[in-house]
Amino acid sequence: MKRLLYIVLAILCAEHIAAQDMQILSQTELLGTARYVGMAGAMTAVGGDPSAVKDNPAGLGVYRRMEVSLTLEGKLDRVHQHELPDFVDKNNSFLATQAAFIFSFTDPEKVSGMISNNFMLSYHRLANYNRTYTAGYADDLYSLSDVAALMTNGLPEAALQPAGRWDDPEIGWLSCLAYDTYLIDPNPKEPTQWLSKLYQGDVVNNNFVMRESGNLNQYAIGWGCNLSNRYYIGAALNVLSLYHNQEVKYTELFQDSCGMYNDTYVSHSGVGVNASVGFIAHPLRWLRLGVSFTTPTAMSVTTTSYGSMTGIVSVPDSLGVSRLTKFYSETPQNRHTDRSETLPLRTSVGVAFQLMNYGLLSLQYDYAHRKNLNDNHTFRVGLEGVICNQFFLNAGYAFETSFKKSVPEELAYNTVRTDAYSQFINRSHYVTAGFGFRSSHMMVHAAYRLRMQQFDTFAHELAMPYDLRAMTHSIVFTIGFHTKW
Repeated sequence: MKRLLYIVLAILCAEHIAAQDMQILSQTELLGTARYVGMAGAMTAVGGDPSAVKDNPAGLGVYRRMEVSLTLEGKLDRVHQHELPDFVDKNNSFLATQAAFIFSFTDPEKVSGMISNNFMLSYHRLANYNRTYTAGYADDLYSLSDVAALMTNGLPEAALQPAGRWDDPEIGWLSCLAYDTYLIDPNPKEPTQWLSKLYQGDVVNNNFVMRESGNLNQYAIGWGCNLSNRYYIGAALNVLSLYHNQEVKYTELFQDSCGMYNDTYVSHSGVGVNASVGFIAHPLRWLRLGVSFTTPTAMSVTTTSYGSMTGIVSVPDSLGVSRLTKFYSETPQNRHTDRSETLPLRTSVGVAFQLMNYGLLSLQYDYAHRKNLNDNHTFRVGLEGVICNQFFLNAGYAFETSFKKSVPEELAYNTVRTDAYSQFINRSHYVTAGFGFRSSHMMVHAAYRLRMQQFDTFAHELAMPYDLRAMTHSIVFTIGFHTKW
């Protein structure tokens, strides 16, 4: 019976950890070709672009010739705490976000039936996790040691002393660190209840530094066809690769010069697969309707985590004089592999209006659903205008809601994870613009993307949230070549 209880607790702990991580790993960005970015990704009903095909494989049927394309992006990311606008963390990156090779088998003589069969091999970066930011809060009423004390309640002191405690499913590793560094003490009146070193009436000043890196990439093989220039259908098989790393340095200083340092490291790596299908209808010359469906991503994710803690506490010496003393402890490395759904089920619907020979207006709505997370909604609008002959301009706007409410996660009392923080992206706004040139054999396109993002980070479940704002400036450049096969 006791063994069964351990198994149930382990399963509950695993689900909690998955919910804590998946909000971050479920996030994607507005990345792709410059034309796609310039229209804020509102291309589900448009097609004819490698990144539009990423969202709706039916857009592959629009092609009538072979194409190869490559996209590069330079990015400047600026993050600051809302209460401290003068302290800004800057992050720069330059990377390839898209590459595609499209094979088109078209019969130019046909006007009905199966006019073309097209195939695409592509690479797309779905998310770029590279970011560093600093936050802090003065005069908070709770310490991470308060969380550790709550987690440790119910355990006798003897349980935290043996070397085998790291393997005991009843004991959380944060409890072990806090005990080793003298940040928690057993209650003299109730030995299985624990007290924090942050005595009642004290306040704590904290500082939080997050270093995040990694990416989520997609490699796809897709097929699309053109039926009588009226209907386009398509399907794609997508393989995803994930690498995500977080390093956090968290510091607390108490009024009596005591304090603590908590360092944590968590990384995720994995490979997954999903599939997508799509349909575009062109019932009228000026109207296109599109819809696509992407399955959840079945992914095998390996998680590695460990942590360390330093406590600076007042300890009486042999003469009874209190002196500040440092105590240090670190966990073993924990590594395990889970098979889970990382990216959610996604549905996209769009409508595009052809504005005679002057361009087009495209509207799109994306819906994402995932167990244990809020449903996510994205609204996009894109406009393309023809300047003259082969030159055109783009503009767009997108708004994305959050996957998760800003409520701090509560660590399971027996978890091996020591990363007590929670990070929640609340909403994102994108404003985009671009211009391009297309000839019979090549195309070049450049776009600018501004992303404005608000997210909350909790150092631990009892802490006040850091209200963080990020503003990201990106320049996107795409070059492509066409040939007639």
